[in-house]
Amino acid sequence: MRAPLAFAEPMVRSVAVAALSVLISFLLAMAGALSHWSTSTTGPLTASATVVAGSPCSSPSPELVRFDDNGTERTAPLDACGHSAGEIVEISLGSSETAHLISANIGTTFDARPIGVVLMICAGIAGAAAADFLRRTRPRPGRARI
Repeated sequence: MRAPLAFAEPMVRSVAVAALSVLISFLLAMAGALSHWSTSTTGPLTASATVVAGSPCSSPSPELVRFDDNGTERTAPLDACGHSAGEIVEISLGSSETAHLISANIGTTFDARPIGVVLMICAGIAGAAAADFLRRTRPRPGRARI
């Protein structure tokens, strides 16, 4: 006659808490990875700009662009290189005062953030399991190993 499989209550409680913790951390990480926590109320300013001062890619000095910002003409540094003076480029200007090329910002077709977050969570779980394994297998002073 076989005895029924019975788990100790502390073990069941520990497993339930661990599973719930992993689930909550996974959901929070995925919400962050999929950009559901954006604090920006408005998108970046996008405009057509004219390159005022071009810069070769070997030069450390930034390029300068001139653009129209709601009727006011502004000049900003451009974080790109290789453009010639007078060339028209499409830019975006966020909270910083540096202009970015729009094609450089949206040119990627694959966003690996969710995959990176999933791998980070798996690495954390594996690290916790390895630490628990080492804690359990290390001999404790005053106790005999069986």
